[in-house]
Amino acid sequence: MNQRKLYRTIEKITPGNYSSEEELFEKIIREIINSEEIDITGARIWQLDPGSDSYKLTRQIGDIERLEDDFSLKVSEYPLFHEIANHRSVMGIETHDRLRAIGIKHYAATGVGEKYKLNGEPLYPYILAFNSDKMDEELLDTLNIISAAVSSFLKSQRMQQESEAIQLELKRAREIQTSILPQHEYKFSNYEIYGSTIAETHVCGDFFDYVEIGDETRQLGVLVGDVAGKGISAAVQALYISGALRLGASHQIKTSAYISTLNKMITRVFPDERFATLFYAELFDNQSGLCLYVNAGHNSPIYYDSEKDVVHYLDSTGGVLGLTPEQHYVVENINIKKGDILVLYSDGITEATTSAGDFYGEERLEKLVINNKDRRPKDIVQLILDDVLSFSANGKYSDDKTLVVIKRVT
Repeated sequence: MNQRKLYRTIEKITPGNYSSEEELFEKIIREIINSEEIDITGARIWQLDPGSDSYKLTRQIGDIERLEDDFSLKVSEYPLFHEIANHRSVMGIETHDRLRAIGIKHYAATGVGEKYKLNGEPLYPYILAFNSDKMDEELLDTLNIISAAVSSFLKSQRMQQESEAIQLELKRAREIQTSILPQHEYKFSNYEIYGSTIAETHVCGDFFDYVEIGDETRQLGVLVGDVAGKGISAAVQALYISGALRLGASHQIKTSAYISTLNKMITRVFPDERFATLFYAELFDNQSGLCLYVNAGHNSPIYYDSEKDVVHYLDSTGGVLGLTPEQHYVVENINIKKGDILVLYSDGITEATTSAGDFYGEERLEKLVINNKDRRPKDIVQLILDDVLSFSANGKYSDDKTLVVIKRVT
């Protein structure tokens, strides 16, 4: 399942009033188990009990080997708890004798909530352990997204009273963000570029930027990103990422290495549940139309090949930014010819919905790009945004919308 879509799925489960956090977890877990797209069959909820220096089993859900209801594990006797604190999500072969005795052969678990220190060591307040027939990297990505989405909701619940942000501060934050955003229109070498962002609230977690690389400006970085969540904290992280990329570009650091470094910085600086997606492309001032790109879990941009009159999607070359420091990113490339179009967008475009819950979707966006392939980028952007806003005028859910269109004109 697409990482961003999975986050949205869980995010839609979490709103509501729950008598306890365990009740919320159970609701989410049952939805996950019932999903045909997620290969998870059951789960256990463990809660840290600081008084006994142990994790206590609070609930068992779905198809799993059953433990006694009052089962607990000492932190000192189960090193996996510290491994989860360090890596968020882990999986492997179970070695604990009592667990193996009831038939548990593998573990796949993720930490939830805001970590705090117990005896000087950081630990998650909750751990969700899952049963799955597939112990692979896709499952690990799924666990990371589950952790991020649930932790984000818990934090927002605790901060609910503070969420009534002061209007003057929001207005000022919006002014600052707007002043930093680039001009919509940009011309570079053989290319015309046009970008636009529509914020759903006062401040925006979406961002785009044009970054001149080096002193001779023979290269241009174009980026679109989306920070999970909303509000000032998402906007601050958006500005942080954009500024960090500008700094990296000024030093002409190798793209893959710098995106990896940026991921480590975000993981260290920002809260665990606050991740971001990013598409970053480098254009070159040459006739070959070389374009290098990294897609960190972002919506796959649309690449219209004018010579073949077909559309390609530039899929992820690495995971989202900010969830785990070990992520690696691959640089891919395309050659943009005269008449070719590259459309970068955030999920606020394709996931805009009607009142009936129908998504705008990639197919509708793709057709609009093809039907207007002879127009300038500015016109294409305006047509798409007008169509999306009209489509979702009565929709129940809305998000920030960012769109950048790059067209080679000569």
